[in-house]
Amino acid sequence: GFRRPILHFGVGRLVFDVRRSKWPAIYRLCMAKQGMTTREEAAEQLRVIRSMMERATIFRALSGETALVGGAAALGAAWITENRQGMAWAGWWLAGLAFVIAFNVFQLIRLGSAHQKPFWSSGLKLALRGALPPLIAGGFLGVLFVRSGQVPAAACMWIIHYGLALLAIREFAPRSMVFLGWSFVAFGLIALSIVAQVIDLPGHWSQHINPSRLMALAFGGFHLIYGALIVTTKSREEVEA
Repeated sequence: GFRRPILHFGVGRLVFDVRRSKWPAIYRLCMAKQGMTTREEAAEQLRVIRSMMERATIFRALSGETALVGGAAALGAAWITENRQGMAWAGWWLAGLAFVIAFNVFQLIRLGSAHQKPFWSSGLKLALRGALPPLIAGGFLGVLFVRSGQVPAAACMWIIHYGLALLAIREFAPRSMVFLGWSFVAFGLIALSIVAQVIDLPGHWSQHINPSRLMALAFGGFHLIYGALIVTTKSREEVEA
């Protein structure tokens, strides 16, 4: 007659001793499905890892040159807007942003054509999905502060939310870009604390702080340092290769 299968208690699951049970066919079928699932999961994990490595390489190739152009544009905008206020101040910075975006789009198209890949790729969609919410929120808050006459606070909002946008794509961006994002967030929070007079500075220091200089230090200085490090590192690796 039918004998009750012996049960073995494993870690977190119940295992049948199929050698003494009447269900070897069912057991083999389940194990085959489990093996297939395991292979499919392993293949999917490899595909994700390969895709993320490819995205990190693309971001690294693009970010250096774009950062240098963005840093130079930020210094130019800071020089032009040194004595401007209100929307006249914000307009020049938004124009600089449009110029850097256009340059980055050109880089994406050039790199895509070189590697025979579409411009509107899954990596770009994923990056925009992560970066757009903080960029939109920061841009909106910045314009509100500009309209209310609080331009230094607007600069801090743009700096902080730009850093948050970089951190939002940290899963497939180079580690250096993550450090860049944290640098923007930390600098923006410190600058906002100074603007809100939470942190008191000596009088001769506070006289030199204005929104254009805050933007120049963050978007100009950080981008130029980051871009120079990325470009020189990439050049050294190409020479060694």
